[in-house]
Amino acid sequence: MSFDLVVLGCGGGPDELNLSSYLFKTCQNQWCDGILSVEAGSGLGALRELLSRDPFIFEDLKVIGKDDLAEKVLDDGSPSQRAARIYSWIRTFLISHAHLDHVCGLIIGAGSTSSSSPRYIAGTETVVRDIDTVFGGQKLWPKLASRYESPASTFGFIYNSLSSFGPYHSLSPNISVLLLPITHGMVDGGTYESTAFFIRNDTTLEECLFFGDVEPDSISSYPQTLNVWRTAAPKIRDGMLSHIFLECSWTSARPIHLLFGHLSPPHILDELMALAREVVSVGRHSTRKILDSQLEGILRGVTLVIIHCKEPITPSNPESDIVDVIVGEVKKLVYPARLGVSVIGARQGMKLRF
Repeated sequence: MSFDLVVLGCGGGPDELNLSSYLFKTCQNQWCDGILSVEAGSGLGALRELLSRDPFIFEDLKVIGKDDLAEKVLDDGSPSQRAARIYSWIRTFLISHAHLDHVCGLIIGAGSTSSSSPRYIAGTETVVRDIDTVFGGQKLWPKLASRYESPASTFGFIYNSLSSFGPYHSLSPNISVLLLPITHGMVDGGTYESTAFFIRNDTTLEECLFFGDVEPDSISSYPQTLNVWRTAAPKIRDGMLSHIFLECSWTSARPIHLLFGHLSPPHILDELMALAREVVSVGRHSTRKILDSQLEGILRGVTLVIIHCKEPITPSNPESDIVDVIVGEVKKLVYPARLGVSVIGARQGMKLRF
């Protein structure tokens, strides 16, 4: 086991109470040693609600630690106070792209949270610049972030601009991350990029793969996901990558022209088939076409976690749960392909150890 994860939020909107936000640490560390928040759509409010429903959501994942107040956080104060304390343990917010459903909690809470250690907003230079249009302009929000560590006492956060394609960047205790660009549609006639993260436990060297929002390679004017699969393939073959977090925003009924840079279940199947072919291709020198029959079981041991499901404003069936619907559609398409991959859906408040 390498990672502990608490899903603070996993939705793709429009419900502002449940937006993309995933709290990571290694199994070798404790929560108060420092948390890596991958995305920051939901924040303090969501954490308070989770603690109200389950005050011990962190307890079985070793919330007790070296911090003098860590032993008290589960018992002392209101859910809001406990949430603020746990939220202060986040050392880095790693952002795939600057759309509001991925940064809203970070921005709203920036002026109201504190920490005894520097706190960082990490992402590509484009992500840093985009977030700074909010903090830097001082019209939408106060200037609460800086590129320089020296004024950390004045600004709440320090930007950490990360290069893509390597090297691995150390962001949290025993966690390093490799960034690769992916395409999230078009804007003003150009490509709008998001990011895929290879998140590595530096002790065990095991990794997971986390995608920001991404459109299908099959319809993209600038397909980049295949590069991610080629990087993932040898890690999967060697048993060093077991979990992939991949968005599926829409049901299969969503027309292609209304995907808006996101995936639906048929495209999940396409992408997994592409990944499986890359795994088969590792170390292969033959130029012969890879047959579907050669893909059977090739992704056994891999768990696909579906994230970023968008709640319909007017659901056709009010009793249905959109995560159940989308995950069910993905399973019906993926499982007959016999790739061996397991499919689950992320839920707000879910705890994973893997």
